[in-house]
Amino acid sequence: MRTIRFTAVVLLSCASLAGAQQPDSAARSRQRADSIAKAVRDSIALMKELGAGLAAPSGAAAPGSGNVGPQSGPANPRLLPDISAVGDLVGDLSPRGSTQADRSRFGVREVELAVQSVVDPYFRGDVFLGISDVEKISIEQAFLTTTSLPNELELRIGRFLMPFGKQNLTHRHDLHTIEYPYVIQRLLSDDGLKGTGLWGSRVFAPFGFYQEVQVTAIDRLSRPVDSLHTAEDVNRSLGGLGFSARLRNYVDLSESQNVELSFSALTGKRERALGQSYLVSVEQPTGQFVPTDVNAIVARQTTYGADLTYRWRPLQQGLYQSFILQSEVMRQVNERVDDLVAPCANCATVSIAERARDYTGAYVFARYQTTQRTFLGARYDWLQNPENDGRTLNAGSVYLEWYPSEFSKLMAGYEGLSNSGDRLVNRLLVQAVFSLGPHKPHPF
Repeated sequence: MRTIRFTAVVLLSCASLAGAQQPDSAARSRQRADSIAKAVRDSIALMKELGAGLAAPSGAAAPGSGNVGPQSGPANPRLLPDISAVGDLVGDLSPRGSTQADRSRFGVREVELAVQSVVDPYFRGDVFLGISDVEKISIEQAFLTTTSLPNELELRIGRFLMPFGKQNLTHRHDLHTIEYPYVIQRLLSDDGLKGTGLWGSRVFAPFGFYQEVQVTAIDRLSRPVDSLHTAEDVNRSLGGLGFSARLRNYVDLSESQNVELSFSALTGKRERALGQSYLVSVEQPTGQFVPTDVNAIVARQTTYGADLTYRWRPLQQGLYQSFILQSEVMRQVNERVDDLVAPCANCATVSIAERARDYTGAYVFARYQTTQRTFLGARYDWLQNPENDGRTLNAGSVYLEWYPSEFSKLMAGYEGLSNSGDRLVNRLLVQAVFSLGPHKPHPF
């Protein structure tokens, strides 16, 4: 009897425990199901928010974000870079034929693609690709910029427009003229001098106005010339690299006027053509000697420059009136290598086809705003032209510039060009520029 009672008690206890556990298991199952459902709902809500942020216009708040104002929406929820394109279209209506390098009357001078974004908390990346019929696809600029160095230092690594003078830092399509001044075209490059290497800069204010020091070290001064071959590479030694320095001074004269005065220097080695070519054995980095047709030497080239910019924009009428006066002067000094030891034992003294001499050039440019979107400009160029045996080049030009909006520009220009001893060349040029995407402005 006792055994039966004990067994009954045990069975009743087990039944009670089983009955108590069943509600707990059901509760956990319901909690798990609710948690999964909540995760699904949260994922769907997040996807909708991201989609609304991508579809919302730039500067508008995303629907459902709870924020109001132009800066309240998600700026870039998927961390996509800013991508833009700029078209630069040029027409040449000169009466005696086109003066363009490819002799075209109308052409797409360049399409520039820009990809720009913050890389991480330490760097920002900028890539500019140039697309043209002449160069096809080329890397115009591609550099990293530091964002968190101490003491307000800034460092760039990659390819960039050289900080020499004022206008060389501006892309050609953003100029207030259709082409660079002739002193830049002839002494630097017709599409702006670029360098690949390191750039360092820092802003100071020791005298109550802003000063900026910009220094660079680049691979070489200019692009290699396929037709010129030297006995050794231009940058074989560190002394053959290109170096530049610029001191920029900025002063506010009043609330509506300011002035900028800068001094620049640029030095490095480059090829210079010989009077004739010689077959010599050139030592390679591997230690081997390879026969090479040498027709150029390596010579140093140094350029000095100064630029002055005056700006006036009244506070009350700044949208409708403004004035800029700008001037640059440059002097290029070439190493004197008139007589050389021949590159081979049985050769006569080498003669230099490109005679070593110095060149000086300058320009003055003025631009006045007549209406909210219309500007009148004029420029005078003077240069000892290295492409014409140093003979003097004089050019005067006038421009009418109109901005239908901040994303487009139309310009017409006339230029009278005279090389010493040559007839006057009349040039009529037109330009149309349009921008797609968030193309950022160039440095002030």
